Amino acid sequence: MLDEWIRGEKSEDSKYPLLSSKKGRLLLVIIICIGLLALLWPSTSKPDSSPTQVAQPLASQAKEGSLKHSLQTELAAILGQIEGAGIVEVSVTLDSEGIKTYATNNRDERRQIEESGSSTIEESSTRDLAVSSGNPLLLEEKLPNILGVLIVADGAGDPQVKENLTNAASTLLDISPHRVRVMPREGGR
Repeated sequence: MLDEWIRGEKSEDSKYPLLSSKKGRLLLVIIICIGLLALLWPSTSKPDSSPTQVAQPLASQAKEGSLKHSLQTELAAILGQIEGAGIVEVSVTLDSEGIKTYATNNRDERRQIEESGSSTIEESSTRDLAVSSGNPLLLEEKLPNILGVLIVADGAGDPQVKENLTNAASTLLDISPHRVRVMPREGGR
């Protein structure tokens, strides 16, 4: 039957009259091609590919604001799990942006020039930033010091909850408890 269809021969006893005409066969070929094209065509709708926020290592955080924000967010999430704390907000005060020390290449040159009985000494030094794979070579990075922490919590009216919040924050941040202030939220318990 396929041979007959390819050669264009007509069969008198055809069960499918649509295939016996030239237009019918052309329509069938077009429908098959569209079907194959639909199967092979890449899907235009993508699943939710929005990037998820992942805590970045400190080396990739560009400014104090992002370090400060991530520190506050993480601390509030942890302190909010303390029994009786309720909703917790945290504000952290840092003394600086931290200190980054980069490797450098130092070159010192010293030349002695003698001209008609007098001699002069020229000294020059150059200091270039050492680069590895196109990025400056970071030797050391020190976090900024934490000056103080303010915690506002619903349950801070309870002395035991207030003490638990103070101890947890001072332990997590490795600062003395007198640098942590816990205050009750307006309208809280």
